[in-house]
Amino acid sequence: MLKTLYAKNIALIDEIQIEFAGGLNIITGETGAGKSILIGALGALLGEKMDRDIIRTGQEKGVIEGVFQLQVNGELKDFFSRHELDWDEGELWVRREIKAAGRGRCLINDSPVPLTILHELGELLIDLHGQHEHQSLLLSSRQFDFLDAFAHLQSAAVAAESSYREMLNLIRELRELRQREQEIRRSREALQFQQQEIAAIDPQTDEEQRLLQEEKLSGHAEFLLENCTALFQRLYEQDGSASEILTTVARDLTKLIEIDPSFSRLVQDCEQARIVVDELASSLRLYADSLNFDPGRLEEIRVRLSRLAGLKKKYGGTIDAVLQHREKLENELQRIDSLDDELQTLSKRLDQVRHRLSDESFALSSERRQAATEISKAVVDKLSQLGMPNARFEIAITPREADDEPYLLADGKKVQVHARGIDQVEFAISTNPGEELKPLARVASGGEISRIMLALKSLLADNDRIPVLIFDEIDIGISGRIAQSVGRNLRQLAASHQVLCITHLPQIASMAHHHYLVEKSVTDGRTRTSIRLLTEDERTEQVARLFGGEIVTETHLSSARELIAEARASH
Repeated sequence: MLKTLYAKNIALIDEIQIEFAGGLNIITGETGAGKSILIGALGALLGEKMDRDIIRTGQEKGVIEGVFQLQVNGELKDFFSRHELDWDEGELWVRREIKAAGRGRCLINDSPVPLTILHELGELLIDLHGQHEHQSLLLSSRQFDFLDAFAHLQSAAVAAESSYREMLNLIRELRELRQREQEIRRSREALQFQQQEIAAIDPQTDEEQRLLQEEKLSGHAEFLLENCTALFQRLYEQDGSASEILTTVARDLTKLIEIDPSFSRLVQDCEQARIVVDELASSLRLYADSLNFDPGRLEEIRVRLSRLAGLKKKYGGTIDAVLQHREKLENELQRIDSLDDELQTLSKRLDQVRHRLSDESFALSSERRQAATEISKAVVDKLSQLGMPNARFEIAITPREADDEPYLLADGKKVQVHARGIDQVEFAISTNPGEELKPLARVASGGEISRIMLALKSLLADNDRIPVLIFDEIDIGISGRIAQSVGRNLRQLAASHQVLCITHLPQIASMAHHHYLVEKSVTDGRTRTSIRLLTEDERTEQVARLFGGEIVTETHLSSARELIAEARASH
């Protein structure tokens, strides 16, 4: 509920702070006292556009603040989450500043926000009925909400919306894939050429290093043969070779053993050295024998390396990059080859979801039509009690034909579908005989709009999630019995909502749980508007004044007491 309203430098308001309570809050006051200013301040708090002329003369800035005490429902949680705003289950603080010199600012729980976000929050907190734009039931989305809530279709509506979102995603995927299809198929030839080019050469991991080493050996085969042969001869074959010298040394050392046995160790070392030299010479001879200088093989290696270099230049700079590109090509070609299967799979899934959504949407539509008939009859009965005996009310539920996606099929025709199903819902009314039904938004009279809203709100009170309802001009054109009926309905509605109502009629004012008086005074040559909560005696006098005007008689006071007592007794 709206706990506190604070306003400073707004029109005739110097500075006021009003503490509101739950139930039915009635606001009265003489014509011109400033009740419309109060409604204007509330409208500004809801994000309605305000002219800078609303700022009190001589001031630079006007301020309006509201403190709400509320339980955060799903819609409010979603609002705070989407806009990354802090919130809790206790109080919500809203502030609007309007500056004479330029743009003002809006704050929600101390966080600056654009006016559009304040307006969005306002639609979740307060319904303002009268000559004001901020009326939730004039919004198509809210009409859906009320209709579905009345028929207890919220769960079915959520399921249909989920199917709708899934269908939209599939339509988008299918459209994107089809848009890419021609381009993908055109690229197939180029991809196949690249794949075949790489496959023809068929590079292998580490192949290039092996070929480079082989090329190096083949290019130096003659040099290697010549040097290996010379080394073999020096070690083993020619006169005075290392092997021959070591053999001679070992023989001479053997002669010395007869003199000193310790030379036997040197003889062994010398024999070992000769064996190592012989093995080294043998290895050089075998290596030389293995050399095979083949000019054809060398050319073959160089051609292969050249082809690998060509692939590297075109596809990434390294053989590993070439191999990765080949894998990518194979995957892409495989995807192209499976494109028809993918299109078929997506189309099948879309048909399945479309069929499911069709079942859900047409079932919703049927339930809504039945509920619309019940609501329409109940609203007409309620409006008759509220002084509109000739009113006709209908809820039009009509599908629209579709030219393109998203759509469902009904009797072979494409029907437009949206997050709420296939229905276009519109609340329409005719208030006088002979007049055609018109959308609620086109009903001109503020009093009629307020009573229509009261009728709808009364019927849908338990399903209406907006906690604060404000009625302005609801008593225009009514009196007596009808006014009393309006008052009773307001008091009944206040059992589930906080209701603020501006009235000039005692029959409505007597129904108040709390009664506020708007007054205008002149102090130091300046006109000021103020508002205060009345005591019980003041309330009786004010209701009596609504009967008799300036002169209040005992008869007026007695009538006022009787009405107030009757209101308390009946509720």
